Amino acid sequence: MNQDRRINELERRLNNLLMIGTVAEVDPERARCRVQVGEITTAWLLWMTPSASEDRTWWAPSVGEQVMVMSPSGETAQGVVLPAINQRAHPAPSSNPDVIGRWLPDGTRLEYDSEKSRLLIHCVGDIHLEVIGDLTANVGGDMKATVAGVATVDAESIHHNQGSSVVTTAHICHFTGNPHGDGSSTVTAGK
Repeated sequence: MNQDRRINELERRLNNLLMIGTVAEVDPERARCRVQVGEITTAWLLWMTPSASEDRTWWAPSVGEQVMVMSPSGETAQGVVLPAINQRAHPAPSSNPDVIGRWLPDGTRLEYDSEKSRLLIHCVGDIHLEVIGDLTANVGGDMKATVAGVATVDAESIHHNQGSSVVTTAHICHFTGNPHGDGSSTVTAGK
């Protein structure tokens, strides 16, 4: 190979080491995407993720998302996609250096503010929490729950402050033989 061809090949490889582009196509089944860099569209490339062994993370880039392609030895066919770079069409969702978070397309967001020591979970849809073992919540201050609909708890037994059993209007009074007339109109329980 003559000197000029070698220099041209080295320049090509050097230029291909790190390239900024936008995601053109996504194949979530194979966890691969193609990136548009100038007039060139890459082959199907893997995207990087924070963990990919026994501990795994799933994230798929979006079409139009600005990313970087890192190509070992300058060969784009061996490249991997590094997410992601804010751009004018998709600016940073916060300018607060104390906040880390995730903002999702439907308006759901998760934020942690280290200055305020506050975790915010704002979900515009449903939250389903499935715990195979025990769940313990220790609250150092007050706890408040506001429910627009019905709050339902089904359990083998429910204990409030290790107090006495609760009598409802469904219970029969041992003295009168009639249902108890004094009961809550907002809290209900089974017998």
